[in-house]
Amino acid sequence: MKDLRKLLYLLQLEEYQTSRYFDWLKRNNIADLEERKKKLVLTPRIVLTFVFSLLFLPFFGEKKSIGMSNKIIGVFFKILEEILVFLAKTKLYFYPNLVRIVITGSYGKTTFKEKLAFVLSQKYEVLKTPENINTRIGIAKVILKILNKNHEIFVVEAGAYKKGDIREVCDLTKPDYGVITIFGVMHLERFGSIRNIREAKLELIPFISDKNKLFVPTSFHQFIDFDKVVKKISSSLDLNKSEIERGLENFTGVPHRLEERRENKNLLVLDDSYNSNPLGFRKAVDRLKRYKGQKILITPGMIELGEKQYEFNFLAAKYAAGLVDIFVIVGKTNKKSLKNGALAAKNKKLKVLLVGKNESIQEVIMPYFKPPSVILIENELPDHYF
Repeated sequence: MKDLRKLLYLLQLEEYQTSRYFDWLKRNNIADLEERKKKLVLTPRIVLTFVFSLLFLPFFGEKKSIGMSNKIIGVFFKILEEILVFLAKTKLYFYPNLVRIVITGSYGKTTFKEKLAFVLSQKYEVLKTPENINTRIGIAKVILKILNKNHEIFVVEAGAYKKGDIREVCDLTKPDYGVITIFGVMHLERFGSIRNIREAKLELIPFISDKNKLFVPTSFHQFIDFDKVVKKISSSLDLNKSEIERGLENFTGVPHRLEERRENKNLLVLDDSYNSNPLGFRKAVDRLKRYKGQKILITPGMIELGEKQYEFNFLAAKYAAGLVDIFVIVGKTNKKSLKNGALAAKNKKLKVLLVGKNESIQEVIMPYFKPPSVILIENELPDHYF
């Protein structure tokens, strides 16, 4: 029984995906998992999974009992999800004048959503999906709990782990506008190929009848022009130039997405810890060029990149190592690729520091700290990555 809580926590970290739960257990020791950055949340699904697992424990052991219970409970929750989605669709039927905007893309979805919603709010009552809620069931709950008659525009972030996810979100929301921020390599491990990623994002297109209200990147791994698209959508919804410019000027950004924090006159922190990808990693490092003084990069690297994970982390580290003074590699998940990449830059002045999960980053850095300094925190991994 000693590992049951850890197994339930792992299941939650893997978003109740039984196959990923078992795959993790094949590669790792559950005894090494700790609740450090987050804690197990006692949701109804977790409680039910625990109760069912007690029935299987005498026959199958802890790991299999949790996995089997999750699979059984998953059938019930799938039915519940379909009921909630049906209710959300029914509610939306009574909002015929609600303008619906769906935003997807490999990365940049949340930033674009927040920027667009902020600008549109200069004139309209806008409902946006909160924080990083971007699944069909999450969006359905927002519709059922929050949407009311005062709302005039609904801005929806749509995420995907597999083909069909975007189609299901669009079938629920019936968007008037569609935006794809970028075709990139995020979740390459889950999708299996770049082609599958692109096809998944393109599921948005058939739902937009007016192609003037559809905004898609012109090439792979290239962002749309965020401000330009925001201006086009806002203008088509009758915002005047001053309203649009005021919104863009006053938009302060999204927490943990290259968020700038001035700790004191000698220390600036660039917090880009929400997630990371090859393009975002490079963009964040380039941001360091704006500042004078010592430059420090802290990163555990990028994940869910499949067979390309070593290569992408190696190349990102090699590029960054040419621009920073101290390169701090956190954990062991990408330690080899990041270290080899940093050393490949052949920057004799570079200091490469390795930090284990139980070590203090501050204590490791302090002997080499020479203010004024700017620290870039690039990505933070969940507890089941070491």
